[in-house]
Amino acid sequence: MLLNEPDKDWEKIGRKDPYFGVLRHPQYRTRSLTPEAREQFFQSGEARIRTVLGTIDRHLGVALTPRRVLDFGCGVGRLLIPLARRSGEAAGVDISESMLAEARRNCAAQGVDNVRLARDLSALDGSYDFIHSHIVFQHMKVARGEAVFAQLLERLTPGGVGVVHFTYAKSRFGQTLSGIVVSRVPLGSYLFNLFKGMRPWAPHLQMNNYRLNRLFSMLQRARIADLHVEFTDHGGYLGTVLYFRKP
Repeated sequence: MLLNEPDKDWEKIGRKDPYFGVLRHPQYRTRSLTPEAREQFFQSGEARIRTVLGTIDRHLGVALTPRRVLDFGCGVGRLLIPLARRSGEAAGVDISESMLAEARRNCAAQGVDNVRLARDLSALDGSYDFIHSHIVFQHMKVARGEAVFAQLLERLTPGGVGVVHFTYAKSRFGQTLSGIVVSRVPLGSYLFNLFKGMRPWAPHLQMNNYRLNRLFSMLQRARIADLHVEFTDHGGYLGTVLYFRKP
């Protein structure tokens, strides 16, 4: 194929470099992943969830003790496992079957047995009182991501809390140019890999920006009144984490 295909690229990453695909640090490469690095990887997930729950308590006034949790884009379970430990049951969704297989192994290794894994939201039933997604939507084309966000809002129970991350801008011209080359130019991802000194056929994840006014409109149509916004910067990709409670 001339243009990169995000779902297939994500599956390649899940098969060859699943931990690095979640957190892009050299110590999480498959070829160099040590038991100590793996432990650090999951400790970072535990720390992230503690921070998220503290923010919900401070800004939304909710001491969250969820019954059903959904982690969209769960990867190998970095955030799903600490969420499952705090809830009655947890569901993880990821497009990569290889990622899900590794998440399943990690849940078993850490004694977490209240998790259900699926490749698509349609495979899950019911609603959830906590829905979470972090550093995921930017890898989805915007129209598809907005449709998924609408489904997540529908799945959130009355009184439930959502925490969802989106990117909305790039702070560097080079990143803007590279995004155009990768997503729109035939063989663009291969040219980009050569420029970066990587293998030409290495998978390249898209970075897509969302329009915040559209996201806010979706929240308002869902009658969301309690909203807290935090800004993020992942190497020049500017984003926001939306904390919200459904009335």
